[in-house]
Amino acid sequence: MYLEKRAHMTQSLCRRFALIAAISFVLAGCSESFAATDAEDEQQAQQAQLAPEQRDPALRLARASRAAGDLASSINLYRGVTAMKPADPAIMIELGDTLLQAGGVDDAIDAYNQVPETSNARLGALLGLERAYFALGEFGKELEYADKAVALAPNDEKALIGCGVALDSLDRHEEAQTYYRTVIAATPHNLAARNDLALSLALSGKFEEAIEIMTSIARSTTSTPRTRQNLALIYGLMGERERAKELSLVDLSPSDTEANLQFFDLVRSASK
Repeated sequence: MYLEKRAHMTQSLCRRFALIAAISFVLAGCSESFAATDAEDEQQAQQAQLAPEQRDPALRLARASRAAGDLASSINLYRGVTAMKPADPAIMIELGDTLLQAGGVDDAIDAYNQVPETSNARLGALLGLERAYFALGEFGKELEYADKAVALAPNDEKALIGCGVALDSLDRHEEAQTYYRTVIAATPHNLAARNDLALSLALSGKFEEAIEIMTSIARSTTSTPRTRQNLALIYGLMGERERAKELSLVDLSPSDTEANLQFFDLVRSASK
């Protein structure tokens, strides 16, 4: 699942994708089609008629299906719940998040855009739109919604980190790092901000600080395979191929490790 979209990226996006691959692989690997068949159309029409007392059980089942990885069923259930009028904006965001997780980016954008600008849930919609355009590689649009999220909630950690990611996507690394450091100043142990700061530093060639930050995360009790692979990524961008290989092999197969190493080489050569 790691870096599986590498074959479709142009060289001009290589440095950006190094960051994308490390922090957004939750969006990859899902290729199910959600085009409705006639039977599904009928099922959705029935769900649209759910009585109010049926909404909560359907919503619980939608959430349970998503947690179990049955995204197709979860999406159909969410659509049935959100078909009831007036639609709950918070549930519409859950539908958008599930669609995005399943790779249905355009449908997710449609769901997020149905959340009114005056809704208390508007921040979640903006963050969803930001992630959706990130997934599409439309980094200017990503930054547009990231800026709107920060304007709406200047102290929200997710909004600040999202703005940093958007700026990194546009190779504006020093600006991005300011956002990550703002979050870290307020919450020093915020793993997402520390992780993204380390990656941003690596992308801007500041490898020593990047290694220091990511190593401390990798050695902590909260270390995960993702953390180790991000550290491997940084070593790979440095040209420390053996260190990158050693870390990759902790969690990945030899073939996946070799694929990653080849990609690291490609990113490094494209950034020169």
